[in-house]
Amino acid sequence: MLQAVLFDLDGTLLLMNHKEFIAEYVKELSGAVMPVIETEHFARTLRECIGATVNNLSPDLTNAEVFWANLEARLGNRTELLKPLVKQYYAERFHKLGRLARPSSEARAVVEAILARGKRIVLATNPLFPLSAILDRMAWAGVADLPWELITSYENMHFCKPHPEYYLEIARKLKIEPGECLMVGNDTQTDLVAKNVGMKTYIVTDYLIGSTEEAAKADGYGKLSSLRDWCRLRLK
Repeated sequence: MLQAVLFDLDGTLLLMNHKEFIAEYVKELSGAVMPVIETEHFARTLRECIGATVNNLSPDLTNAEVFWANLEARLGNRTELLKPLVKQYYAERFHKLGRLARPSSEARAVVEAILARGKRIVLATNPLFPLSAILDRMAWAGVADLPWELITSYENMHFCKPHPEYYLEIARKLKIEPGECLMVGNDTQTDLVAKNVGMKTYIVTDYLIGSTEEAAKADGYGKLSSLRDWCRLRLK
C-alpha cells in the first residue's frame, strides 16, 4: 500500500527556466564572495564542487560535508573566509531569485489532495542546496507551510539524484519500503531512477525534461493536474 508521495520541486511544483536560474544563482553567489576570490575562479570552482557532490557515493559524509571538503581542497584556507559570505548571501539575497520562478497553479491543490488521502509527503528536491534556500524555493511554490515529513537538503542527505542510493535513503528515513513510495517529478533522467529501487513513479509533463518516450516508462505520466485522478484510480 502506498504510504508516501515524494515530490520534486523545480519544474514540478515550481515553474522556472532551470538553466536561467542556475546561471543567475552562480553569478550572484560568485559576486557575493568577490572580496575573497575572483568571480570567474569561484564560479568554475563552485560548479566543480557541485559535480563532485553529485558523484559522491560515500555514506559517511553528508552532501554539505562533501561540498565544503571539495571546496577546501581547491581553495585552501580561503574556504573559512568564504563561509560567512555564503551564509550571508543565502540569508539576505537568495530569496530575491524568486523573480525567476512562478508557482504551478496546481501545486498546492495536488499536494493537499495527497494529504487528504492520508499519505505522507516528502519534498524530494536534489539536495545540493542548504535547507534555507530550499525553504525559499518552496515558498515561491506556495507549499512551504504544508506538513512535509522530510525535506531533502544538503545538510541531511548523503546522496544526490540520479543515484538510486538517494531514493533508498529517503525510504530508510521514513522507515518504509521503497515499494510503498511514489516519486513525482518532471525529469526522466533523475526522477525515473526511483523506479529502479521499486518505487512507483509519475512523470509530470508540464515542464518535461527528457522525451515523452522516456516518460512513458513511468507507472504514470501527464500533467500535474492529472495526478489526483491517477492516484485515485491506480493507487490504494
